[in-house]
Amino acid sequence: MSLDVQTVASRIRERLDRMDKKNATALCNELILFLYGADDAFPSAEGEKILQYLRNKRMFSQMQRVADALMQTGRATFTIHRQYAQSQIDQGNYTAALAILNQLIIETAKAENVNVKAAKENREAKGLLGRVYKQLYVNAQNNSVRREDFIRRAIDAYGAAYNAAPETALWHGINVVALVQRAKSDGIKDPVWPKDQELAASILAVIQQRYDNREATIWQFATACEACVALQKPEEAMHWLSGYLRMPDVDAFEIASMLRQMKEIWRLDMHSEMGQMILPLLQAELLKREGGSFTIDAGMLQEQAEMEAHISTAYAGITGKASDNKTMPKLEKIFGEDSFNTYRWYMTGANRCMAIARIGRDATKGLGTGFLVRGADLHESLGEELLLLTNAHVVSNNPGEKALQPDEAVVTFEVLDKGAAELRIAEILWSSPINLLDASVLRFDKESLAIVKTLTKDITFYPLAKRLPAIQADAPPEERIYIIGHPAGGTLQLSFQDNLLLDYEDPRIHYRTPTTGGSSGSPVFNQQWELIGLHHAGSEEMPRLHGKPGTYQANEGMWIQAIKNAITF
Repeated sequence: MSLDVQTVASRIRERLDRMDKKNATALCNELILFLYGADDAFPSAEGEKILQYLRNKRMFSQMQRVADALMQTGRATFTIHRQYAQSQIDQGNYTAALAILNQLIIETAKAENVNVKAAKENREAKGLLGRVYKQLYVNAQNNSVRREDFIRRAIDAYGAAYNAAPETALWHGINVVALVQRAKSDGIKDPVWPKDQELAASILAVIQQRYDNREATIWQFATACEACVALQKPEEAMHWLSGYLRMPDVDAFEIASMLRQMKEIWRLDMHSEMGQMILPLLQAELLKREGGSFTIDAGMLQEQAEMEAHISTAYAGITGKASDNKTMPKLEKIFGEDSFNTYRWYMTGANRCMAIARIGRDATKGLGTGFLVRGADLHESLGEELLLLTNAHVVSNNPGEKALQPDEAVVTFEVLDKGAAELRIAEILWSSPINLLDASVLRFDKESLAIVKTLTKDITFYPLAKRLPAIQADAPPEERIYIIGHPAGGTLQLSFQDNLLLDYEDPRIHYRTPTTGGSSGSPVFNQQWELIGLHHAGSEEMPRLHGKPGTYQANEGMWIQAIKNAITF
């Protein structure tokens, strides 16, 4: 078959940059068919680029398939073997990854005396070997004998890479520090392990000197941050972390990996000063990156809300540090208002979660989502009464909707109410069927309304957007869309992976934010956290708007101003 091997990598990247995963996957499939079906040369550098692009967007299954085709057709390099192993790790296939990595370490060791790239890949393979054992240690939980073996193997693998090139393999060294500290905290000790505090201080000094000489890389900023965590220097850690996150090349993969390291290995949480400073900023930056995804735990949201004032004060204090403060690194230009604003933006989004409800037949599992609105925001006659907005196919009086009847619906606020009171609906004030606006405005019964008023006395309700952002017809989508709901009737989640506004035609809004059953009735927000719509449905073959031919993969919401304009009494 015919394939332009010189442009396929750039074409895949272009599709991934606009998060068009469907067409990126189609191109990967075309490449795989070419690799198996033709003997034509394929530049290894192009293969390495493609695998890196797929990794950056966390498309590990496709990454594995492309790497496998390159390896099976004799077109693989040491780097491609390592990338294949990485795709296996991120899919949880640890046995396969270990087999590839151990063989790669042997092969690169034979060539490293005459091949600089082989020496580098030898270190990277050892680092990934350490990562496998590190994850196995985390996963093993209380099986003490097996866990001890895993963490010793992880420390040995990272240590071997660091000792071979201590000036280069700094991230391997900081993993040794992290794991030695974690082992000690878990009661595992070994006199042959390095002194973790001294190693952390040494690594930090090397990176500080490189920063002073303007030679530090963006990845070394992340390593310096971890060194400061080890040395219990939260303000310095924030300086380095802020500098790292400001770099344009830092993508969702790296941020998600760092967040995992901070939670799983350093065991940071909102009960420690370090966790209070680092975790919200990492989550905020992940939220802003294409392909970023994580589940926000309701308990963590409550803790973040309770500590918001304290954390904001601490952040403001860091931005005001004098540059001649000898206890701080010379990074006064790194931590600034942009990081502080990112945190405040994130907390605005987190606060939006307070008014989100799960709707079901009981409090254990939801069938849909709803959210509080002030009555006057929908219709002036409704005054300050707090109402619940959801889909007609979630709650309706119409038997044809196959929805809950109002007297069947049980409403709970997972974040707002730690006691998870079971609230009840008195009546439907207004409804539009599924084939029109698919919306129902619900009134609480008196007892439930009193509880809602008490729960919401300290929260700010979100504004309704007056307009939708402009879309350029011939340009890739840029505007982000955020949905907060209860996917599959489970815990509250922010949905922000692949979250781009595609098109709109009053009253319908199309976006690529992924949702699952249970997200019906979720609020849809723009990048300023203004309410723009009510989530309605999704399809792999959604008809395009404005009479455009064909279909695409999209979700659909109803424009909030269209709902507001339709409400009459």
